Order: sequence, then C-alpha cells, then structure tokens
Amino acid sequence: MVRKIPTAVAAFDSIIKGGVPEGSLIMLMGEPGAGGLEFAITSASKLSIARKNPERRSTIIGGYNDDTYIPSSTTYVSITKNEWEVKRLVSLTVNIDLYNSFFENFKMRDLSGLYFRNSSVPKSWVSTGSLFGQIEGKDILEEMVKFLNENGNDSVVIIDSLTDLITSPQINQNILIDVIKGLEKAAKKWSSIIYLILTEGIAEKRLEQLISDIVDGILVFRWYSSEKYTIRFRYLYVPKFIGVLAHIEEERVLRFQTKVDYNDGFIVTYTERIR
Repeated sequence: MVRKIPTAVAAFDSIIKGGVPEGSLIMLMGEPGAGGLEFAITSASKLSIARKNPERRSTIIGGYNDDTYIPSSTTYVSITKNEWEVKRLVSLTVNIDLYNSFFENFKMRDLSGLYFRNSSVPKSWVSTGSLFGQIEGKDILEEMVKFLNENGNDSVVIIDSLTDLITSPQINQNILIDVIKGLEKAAKKWSSIIYLILTEGIAEKRLEQLISDIVDGILVFRWYSSEKYTIRFRYLYVPKFIGVLAHIEEERVLRFQTKVDYNDGFIVTYTERIR
C-alpha cells in the first residue's frame, strides 16, 4: 500500500485524506505572489515540526495519522539564489519557529554561480564565496541531478525554480524534459515528495503541457479580485493529482481560498464546494 505524505496544510490534508501519495512529483504553478513558494516553505517547515514533536502531528497534518509518513529532511535546489538569499526569503515569509524548523535537517545546492557565469552580472553580486571557480565548466542540470541523487532520498525536495530553468539560455528544453521524467521515477524510489516551482504563463504552451503530463500532481495558485471587494483573494486549484483528485471530487470541492500568514504560513481559510 502506498503511504501518504502530508502537505502540512491541515485543511487541505483533511480533504485529501491525510496527504499526497509518497513519491509524488508536484508542480506548484501560479501567479507571482499567489502562494506557490509559500506552500512549499510551509510544507517543509511544518513537516519538520511534526517530525520533531509527535504530539503535534495530528493537528499539523489535519487529523490523519494511520498511513501517513514524514520524510526525514528538506532538500533545496536553488537555481538563482544563494544560501543567504534563501534564508532571508524564509525569514520574511514565516515566523522564527517555522524558520528554524525549515532549516533543521536541511541540505541545499546553490547553482546561482553556474546560472550567472556567462551573463553580464558581476560575480560579486551572485555569490559570497568562490563558487564560480569551483564549478567552472559544469552543467546546471548535471549538477542538480548529481546533488539530488546524493541527497533526495527520504526528503521534502524543493526545486526553486523550474521557471529559472525554463528561461535560461543554457538549458536545452529536451534535456530538461528528460530530467523531469527522471525525477518522476526517482521520487518514488526515494520515498520523497518533490515540489517544482513554476510561474504560470512563463513556459510556452507545448512545454507546459509536456511537463503537466509528466508530473503526478499540479497545484495552481491564483489571485482573484472583483468590483464588490476592495481586497484580493488567493485561491488554490487542483487540476490534476494522481491519488488525490478523487477525494477532492468526492467532497465536491471547486477551489480552496487561501492566505499566507506570518505565524502559520500558507493556510486554507475556506473550501468552496459545488452546489
């Protein structure tokens, strides 16, 4: 039987009966600021808390315990951000407790040196160390695959971001597709979940459809506003998810209204159902 890994967004996990299937490759696609990266940060942070504090596990993962599994680490691949920038990003997204939890059992590969090495961006802007000299001549995708092969097992893996890989002139898109196909297979061997961050509308339609066909699940994050309200709302949609979508359809869920809270991270505030 396939175990489930909670997303640690409790109201979402309660609908999908405890979490997503172990070994899922998940694309978090959305509009800028709509919650994709915040979802991944919250997931890794709260799973770390649940791992360290079993008494809080039921609350964090939405009440399901029997067949759920929590990976032992967080593995982060950054294409354009160095470690200091990632730490700054997380500190501005969540409070100190979630921040500290995010960086427990944390492994990171900073590929920003490779990404910017042939650009007009000065080396001093990109890295605080001698990263350029250490990795001269190596390939971004090869380095990512090597790092994940060594560190992706039993982990919450965040690749930040697929947007950067797609828009890089260094990346052959056919090879990128092959790597994504490989990640889909590897995730299941590793007993991990892998989050791919993608800004909606960046990839040309054919490429986006190819990636959508490969991944196990797609979570879409969008903003919504109307003349009736003076504020915008965030919404989460699930257009595809093997082992998850059936539960959402059974519950007649149309979409999830969400928000990003400094103390709680990404949360579902209201579940809209089909009437």
